[in-house]
Amino acid sequence: MKKKDFIFFAVFLSFFVFVQIWNFTLVVKYPYLGIGIEQNNSQEWRIDSLDKNGNGRKIGLQLGDRVLEINHMEPHMHNTVKDWGNVEQARHLLVERGGQVMELDVKSRTAPLFDYIPLIEEAICLIVAGMVWFKMSRHKSTQLLTLVFLCGAFVYMSLGASVRGDYIGKSMIGSLTALLPVLFLHFLFSFFEEKSNIRLSKVILKIAYPGVFTIVVLQFITMLSPETQIFYQFSKMLILLFFMVGSLYNIFLLSYMYVRHGRDGSYLSTIIKFIRTSLLVSFMPIICLSFGPTLILGSSFVDAIYTSLFMLFFPASFAYLIASDQLYDIGLVIRRFLFGCLLALVPASLFAGLYSAIFFRTAGKEEIIFVFLGSILTLSIVLYSTEYLITRLEPIFFPRKNMLNTSLRKISKNLSTVSTMREMKDIFLADIVQTLEVQGGAIICQYPDSTEMIGAGEIKTDDLESLLNDGSLLSNSQYTCLEISRTEESTNYLVMTRKRTNVLLNREEQQWLGLITSYLEVSLENIHLIRTLTNKLQDLSSRFSDDTSAAEFQWFRKVMFELQEEERIRIASDLHDTTMQDLFFLKRRFSALMEKYVMNQEDKEHLENILKFVDLINASLRQSCFELNPHLLREIGLVPTLRQYLEKEAYTAPFHIHFDPGSSTGRVELEPLPTKRHLLRIIQELLNNAKKHSQASKVSFKLGATPQEFQLVYEDDGVGLQSMGGNQPEIGGSGIGMEQMKGRVLLLQGSMELSNKPGSGIRIKISIPMREVPDNGLNRQSTGR
Repeated sequence: MKKKDFIFFAVFLSFFVFVQIWNFTLVVKYPYLGIGIEQNNSQEWRIDSLDKNGNGRKIGLQLGDRVLEINHMEPHMHNTVKDWGNVEQARHLLVERGGQVMELDVKSRTAPLFDYIPLIEEAICLIVAGMVWFKMSRHKSTQLLTLVFLCGAFVYMSLGASVRGDYIGKSMIGSLTALLPVLFLHFLFSFFEEKSNIRLSKVILKIAYPGVFTIVVLQFITMLSPETQIFYQFSKMLILLFFMVGSLYNIFLLSYMYVRHGRDGSYLSTIIKFIRTSLLVSFMPIICLSFGPTLILGSSFVDAIYTSLFMLFFPASFAYLIASDQLYDIGLVIRRFLFGCLLALVPASLFAGLYSAIFFRTAGKEEIIFVFLGSILTLSIVLYSTEYLITRLEPIFFPRKNMLNTSLRKISKNLSTVSTMREMKDIFLADIVQTLEVQGGAIICQYPDSTEMIGAGEIKTDDLESLLNDGSLLSNSQYTCLEISRTEESTNYLVMTRKRTNVLLNREEQQWLGLITSYLEVSLENIHLIRTLTNKLQDLSSRFSDDTSAAEFQWFRKVMFELQEEERIRIASDLHDTTMQDLFFLKRRFSALMEKYVMNQEDKEHLENILKFVDLINASLRQSCFELNPHLLREIGLVPTLRQYLEKEAYTAPFHIHFDPGSSTGRVELEPLPTKRHLLRIIQELLNNAKKHSQASKVSFKLGATPQEFQLVYEDDGVGLQSMGGNQPEIGGSGIGMEQMKGRVLLLQGSMELSNKPGSGIRIKISIPMREVPDNGLNRQSTGR
């Protein structure tokens, strides 16, 4: 953490701790009384109102009681009576009723709902604010969202002190209630700009923030004025009006955005729909049921402490939207939640009825309603989250099922790597035996004239083969046998022994094994196709190596190499037109960000490192594109292209590369472009083989020409051809590269001589007949003449 950020954090934390201690001390020290008091014409202080949530009713006070003393002083001397017209922060009351004087000590505690609900709401706001700040503090929108959460947390924190007549609590709750919709509006502007590049006019913010400042000033005037009660009633109505107008403007703005952008089915329209629905659910209850009636009628339909619970819905859902970078159908979410509420009605009713029956002496109507609604909310959340909770807690509650699913994911992930029966045994069969904890397992492939079997663990393959021949394998009680597939070529089975505890597989494990057979069926089919293709390729490779039959397969070579070149050109074009262009625009965006925003040194260095890494990727892709499509052959010719290519390879090759272009190679530039491309591919293949197998310290390429032919001589001082696996073609081995190279030479009607010195290197001489091309403009342009 930087010094500036640390100082800011320390100041904020100190202020937060001070306000929290101050408010919490008042809540603990003084119970909320909720006693309204007024002086009549006879100069007597009479109780004119008793809040149903306060302790005034619980200590036996009634409307019309005359208050003689508060904390052993006359009522008009008490601060809360003088400033707000109510009795709070009192420990001792002297009251007269019907000529009888009563002395009351205020010791009973306030109703838990009124004090603890704001603390819960504050804790939720602080937790979500911390999550947003520490995970995504680099974005301006998330910083504003953090301020919205903190503003809400301070409002809930100040509520307890405010209702007890504290100046600080009333000032904070009034100012921050006015600030909340303005911060939220600012957040919306930044969010739309970041997520969808929509820039909205911020003129309204230039009006709203001074309005909030005016309310803050009015709060100070209220505290200092001798007519505190009059100023307080005026500022209270102004704050409620400001909050309602700000919240309704937010809803209006989102409705306007929905009409303009919300009907095209795009990502932006989904965001707008999500925000608008969440905002209505969050703010409309407190506006319609609490603040609106208070402003118009002088009293609320539902206490704001309950309707404010809905305000947590939007920030929590929107924070999840930003944190997960996922957007769900808000309509579907609400429907699922309401269906959960419907299912929760019966158990919540039973629980609330049981609560009222057990605590019928002390339970009030509001407490029973709170228990009922709280039960519905809790059960609905649990029902809504059941799928997520089961998935997360599956390793604890369903360990066996979790292990089977984990193994299934592992097996399916490795499916593409299986190409032989040996890999089938090591990857599939061994994992199945280990997962099911059986003694052993086997895969049987029954062909018309033979049987192939692979086993893992402790299993008797001779017994299996005997049972298979008898036709009793599927019904044998000692094994669990499933048929994988049945084709004209073979019938395949999966066989498992009993478990190590000498019991058969249970129903869940058999179902899992049945699912595994579908993967095995695909894998066995792939192995069969690979075997067939391998045999055909080996047959073709052996026939290609026979010089006497070269003419017979000349057409095949030509088609094969042409297809290879077309595919290389296609891949190179795709890389150049898509990936490399994307990298170019990505670099421009990063550069624009560096120029647009002021960054600290650490962030700037981090961004510069990213740009360097993009350049490295781009350079690597350029080299790959060149190797796939050597366009320089057409532009500068064969010899200059070879020189540039070998110079680049010399930087990374594990040996020294010597290139001798000779003095009589000018005529090779007159050859057709396909011939020059074949010569380049031959040199590339020689160099690749040298890197993989030669273990040489020096590699040389020498070009030469006679009037009749072009010559290429390759030499190295490596281990020779013996360590490279001989000269027999082998699928996936070094022989294929040699056969490809030899096929190109034969296609060009040339010859290849190989001198092998085991332990001292090899020498390869390739001779290609020279063929003149017509002397036209295109040829002169391609050769630079």
